[in-house]
Amino acid sequence: MPSFLSSALRFPSVAARHADLLRAFVRRDLAARYEGSLLGKLWPLLHPALLLAVYGLVFSKLLGVKLRSDEAAALPGAIGDGWVATIFMASGILPWICTVDALNRCTPVVVENNNLIKKVAFPSELLPTYTTLVSFFQLLIGLALLVPLYACVMLFASGGTPAADNVHWLRNLVWLPLPIVLQWLFVTGLGMLLAAVNVFMRDVGQVIPLATLVWMFFTPVFYKLEGLAKKTEEEWVASAIQWNPLYHLMALYRGCFPYEPGVEFPWRSAAIFAAIALATFVVGHGCFHRWKGHFADEV
Repeated sequence: MPSFLSSALRFPSVAARHADLLRAFVRRDLAARYEGSLLGKLWPLLHPALLLAVYGLVFSKLLGVKLRSDEAAALPGAIGDGWVATIFMASGILPWICTVDALNRCTPVVVENNNLIKKVAFPSELLPTYTTLVSFFQLLIGLALLVPLYACVMLFASGGTPAADNVHWLRNLVWLPLPIVLQWLFVTGLGMLLAAVNVFMRDVGQVIPLATLVWMFFTPVFYKLEGLAKKTEEEWVASAIQWNPLYHLMALYRGCFPYEPGVEFPWRSAAIFAAIALATFVVGHGCFHRWKGHFADEV
């Protein structure tokens, strides 16, 4: 474990030394995703915008999902149910899509770039790193749309309350960089571990899409844990979900976008997920660093 920690501490210097190469990888990947498409570079903006619109419409209008009590909805300055559904769903779906996309792309990245792995001087840690950076670039675009939307809704759509009286809703937005950084550490560490294991066991690439599908239902992306606890008589279900690292990640993002009064930023979840993210990164990077000397023989 000390060697894992020391190699993880050296990672920032490795990434900084090869920053130009990382940027080139990211640009190449983004260009390849939208190459040949009619709308080209507009897709990174259109995709999250359509997600916000569709999920807001489906969950608030078609399914009639209620995400707050009638008492909370009747309070002065309360926003409409449609906006509540849009904010709640978007603040969960955007980080979830980023996580799944990064893990699915990280898992085969070493095998797919075997020509680079066989070059002695190539720092193979850059492969899962640039892959997660591309996914987080998409996440940042989505959040860049969600933050101003949330600010406008809370300031100007709060039941006729003057905008100056609604500024307090935006105070938790200052903590938004925290879940982004912690999520990147967690996803990059897990992505490095999966990429390394996949070199020796190619079945991992087939398992990950199924595993993330199951993981989604045990993560409160589309529901509130409090509502689930009321609907099921099995208390262990709600307790088990709280052991899921992404439960705490969802709590962090939704703590940045409160839509009910009295919501404080979830510092307990922040502490728990910070410990999990750091441990995952140290272990994932340590395993990748220890095994990468055998990659060339396997790919």
